[in-house]
Amino acid sequence: MSPQRITKKEIKQDKFVTFSFKLSEWIQKHLNQVLTVAGAVIVVTAVVFYLVSSQAKRERQASELFGKANLELQSGNISQAVSDLQTLVSRYGSSEMAGQATYYLASANYYAKDYAQAEIWFQKYLDQYGQDVLLSSSSQAGIADCHVQMGDYAQAGEEFSKAVSMYPASFLAPQYLMQAASAYAKADQKDRAREALDKVISDYPDSREARQAKMRLAELP
Repeated sequence: MSPQRITKKEIKQDKFVTFSFKLSEWIQKHLNQVLTVAGAVIVVTAVVFYLVSSQAKRERQASELFGKANLELQSGNISQAVSDLQTLVSRYGSSEMAGQATYYLASANYYAKDYAQAEIWFQKYLDQYGQDVLLSSSSQAGIADCHVQMGDYAQAGEEFSKAVSMYPASFLAPQYLMQAASAYAKADQKDRAREALDKVISDYPDSREARQAKMRLAELP
């Protein structure tokens, strides 16, 4: 009687059984290590899940507080808006809303005529959240406006000029240059005022401010 031929399927099954036994033996010998690794994976997964859930909760709370503060600003309740925005920035400083909240906090202080605090918060936005080029240039212009209100016109002119250099393509850039020219003129820096007006005319010839700049140049002594 000839020996029974072993099929390829049986060979594969035999290899799988052999591998399974070897794997079982290895796990039994290294059971403590296996349990330790499995436990670590479970712990890491749990920590990641907790962090993601916590961050989502913090983002939601920050968004709700920002919405509340925004409504208060619109209704003219500046003091309560400032309080809520300060809470948001201090408690949820890493949230996505923190940057906008910082900018709004600076603006709220400006409208409350606390120009020193407004400048601090505008600068804080620039230092910590200055990724948005439009808000950055607006923050820089906000600093300039604070100096205008405090009577420091020469510095105001410099700050407005910085705002333009941050975002020359902004639709607000020619307006900032006009404000720079006005501040320089009040500081009796007529040459700097002319430079700002000339820049409006040369860089933004089709703007409404260009026509105003030509008139202002004619009025300067």
